[in-house]
Amino acid sequence: MPLIEKDLFQKFRVLLLIFAFLSVGNISNANEIKKAESFVEYLSDSIISLVESDISPEQKHFKLEELLKNNASINTISRAALGVKWRLIDENAKKEFSGAFTNYLVKKYGKQFDEFQGATMAVERSIDAGKRGILVSTRFIMPGTSPISVKWQVWKQKDAMKLIDIIIENISMLTMEREEIKNRLVSNKGSLDALIAELRSR
Repeated sequence: MPLIEKDLFQKFRVLLLIFAFLSVGNISNANEIKKAESFVEYLSDSIISLVESDISPEQKHFKLEELLKNNASINTISRAALGVKWRLIDENAKKEFSGAFTNYLVKKYGKQFDEFQGATMAVERSIDAGKRGILVSTRFIMPGTSPISVKWQVWKQKDAMKLIDIIIENISMLTMEREEIKNRLVSNKGSLDALIAELRSR
């Protein structure tokens, strides 16, 4: 094979390898996005079914708490909410705060989820946000009112999709709760025990 043809052949082979690598990456990325969308559809259906059920408020609280524990990265959310203080406390204190914070979230957002009775959800688009995970943009069609824009931030953790944040009409639940916990900690004079007791009593 002449030198020029050999050089062209080598370049062509390199281009084929690059194209194959990019194709595999795109397929893998598309699969992850599809899994994230299916996960969000499951969460949405579960929440709507729960708020429309005839079970008692106590049972709804229990089931919503189980749904959150099984499908959200509680440790990540708790760490983000508590901020710098998270790094200064031991494992037992972290567990205590996470439990109290989960109880607080379920009570607070359980009431707000009641507004989703009769709603239907449609996935609009999803993007891979890199280290932030996958953002799944959805729209809830509400009976008698304007549609609500909801974005779900999810990422893979130990081969399972986990919820990190819910952004309703461009307002991040995690950002809002981080500020709320910061203010509550200040009002409790920096006492984590007092903050935990307050969150459990909410």
